Order: sequence, then C-alpha cells, then structure tokens
Amino acid sequence: MELTLQQISAMPEDSYIYVDVRSEIAYQHGHIANAVHWNGVDKITFPENKRIIVYCTYGENSIPLVGKLKKSGYDAYNLSGGYREWLVHNSEELSDEEINRYDRQIILPQVGSDGQRKLKNAKVLIIGAGGLGSPAALYLAGAGIGTIGIMDADTVSISNLQRQIIHNTENVNQNKAESAKLALQKLNNKITVNAYSYFLTAENAEEIINKYDFIIDAADNFETKFLINDVCVLQKKPFCYAGVMRFEGQVMTYVPGKYPCYRCIFEEIPESGTVTNCSQAGIIGAVAGIIGSIQALEAIKYILGIGELLIGKMFIIDGLSMETRIARFAVKNKNCKVCGEKPLIKNIKDNAEKYAVNVCKL
Repeated sequence: MELTLQQISAMPEDSYIYVDVRSEIAYQHGHIANAVHWNGVDKITFPENKRIIVYCTYGENSIPLVGKLKKSGYDAYNLSGGYREWLVHNSEELSDEEINRYDRQIILPQVGSDGQRKLKNAKVLIIGAGGLGSPAALYLAGAGIGTIGIMDADTVSISNLQRQIIHNTENVNQNKAESAKLALQKLNNKITVNAYSYFLTAENAEEIINKYDFIIDAADNFETKFLINDVCVLQKKPFCYAGVMRFEGQVMTYVPGKYPCYRCIFEEIPESGTVTNCSQAGIIGAVAGIIGSIQALEAIKYILGIGELLIGKMFIIDGLSMETRIARFAVKNKNCKVCGEKPLIKNIKDNAEKYAVNVCKL
C-alpha cells in the first residue's frame, strides 16, 4: 500500500502517475512534476492501466484516500514520507540537513524548496544590534538567510539585556556586532555572518549597503536613520524602518518606485535634544521584540516575493491597549529632498556633516 521513492525510481516512468491531495494553494506553489491535483472529494477518473501514487505533505493524511481509490478499483499506493520526502531528494542547493532544519517553512506553499533557495542566496544587512536588531537577526538566521551583515559600534552593557536578547551576561563589554555574530553562528552554522564593529557613516554607508539585497534599519538615532534612507533611495535598495519607545512601536518598508521613503514622511533630522529617546523615556523589551520580528518578516516576504509589504503605509502598535492601526502614505512627498521632483540630496558624502553618528542603545 506504500511505495518509497527508491522503489518508484526503479519503475518505468509511464507506468504510474502522481496524485497530489494537498490544498490547491499548496499545489500551485509547488508539486511533483506532472502530478494531478485531487481534493479527495470530487469524483475524478484516473488511468486504469497505471499505478496511482498519492501524496500529501508528510505521507499521513493521504493514506485514507489511497484506501478510497483501492475500493474504487484503482492500483493505488501511498508515497512514503509524502511531498516533504520528495523535496529532500530533489532539492538542488539544499542539503539533507538544511531540508530538516527548515522543514516547517519549506512545507509552506508560499516557500517550498525554491523559496528556501532564495533565502539561502539572499543578503540582508541589519544596522543596529540592539532591541530591534536582536529579534530581527535571530529570526533571519533561523529562516536561513544565507548572508547576514550586522553593524554596531557599541559594546554590550547590563542595561541592554532587558531587551537586546541576542546578547547575554557573558558578552558584557564586548562589541555588539561581534557578540551578535557569535549568537547567530550558534543558532545556524549554515549561514555567513559579517560583523561590522563600527558606525555607519557617510564615508562607508554606500560601499557597505551596496553589498546587500535588503536593509533593516534597527538604529536608535535619527541621523543614522536618515543616512540609511538616503543611501537606500539613491542606490535603489529596499529597506525596513522601525522605531520603538515605551509601549509603542512603528514599522514601514521602502521599496524603490512610486511609494514614499522615510524622508518623505519625517522630512528633516530633528534638532538635538528636541525628541526624547528611549534611554530617557524607557522601553518595554517585548515591544521591541514584536517590531523587530515584523522587520524580519518584511525582509523574508520581500525576498520570497509574497504577501503584502508595508510600503506606502506604517504599522503602529500600542502595547498597553494592544490596539494597532495602519497609517497610509499613498504618494511620495513631491518636496522630498532625496526622492522628490527636485531632489537636493544627490551625493551622500557632500552632506556628511548632517549625518552625525550616536551610539545605538535601542
């Protein structure tokens, strides 16, 4: 009643057909070549002169349907291990260990083996290894992003550990980027982690950002956030901005095109001291965890080309009331200095004095 892939490979190819009994969505996102989709309910006619090999995701839910086909007179068999087993044997670029590691997301129809290869080949830069960068980095490493860059010049302090969960007490006084690299390598030894133990500046930003496919803004100061935005806009790089304070958080994504950038909304770097920072106002670590995780999700969605990104809109959450809302920004600001109709910022280095760098403590 059950056949392994090894047994099937020894059979003539014209002697059997595969029948996929997963959902229609799962089938559309990936299936065994030439497999026929069947929902297990509708009446369908299969060739009577061929073996019918039925499969689901893990080879369990398909067993009753094999019995149903046998009762109808078909020479039906269950595929041992299901579609997941077929993926193990037919996934180029992915090892058996990688298939096992990423099993729970590979079986998602929106991911599959093709999507996992996209994640493996992707490069994501995280600027800031603090409250936002910690969960973002951990989830991206867990998901199998092939190359992760993490940048932070600050050192780990005891007061960071309340929210910066990538670090621990053994890393106190160590550079945050190096500390984060160690944690990511322990979590996933199949990826490459590049640590940049210095600040992002007008002098190095273009060279570093240019090496990556997606940028995560996990910095805590406006100067760095505007620098990230301006470089990404000029280089046509997608990035995800986020900010948190007290019990509140916000996040939005920029993708080159018709949608507004960070500067379209916030326009100018605030004067020093005019805006309270989290070291003065306080922050609940769990809120940073929520927002940083959303940043990781935005990066994954962008790389896979799935879902709806937070472009042209900002997700806002109040952790005390658990109320969320979406602020929409349908069009660019025509007066934006970097992406507007008459941009004034065309060369980052020419404006270097505007991008002062502060220690990231978020």
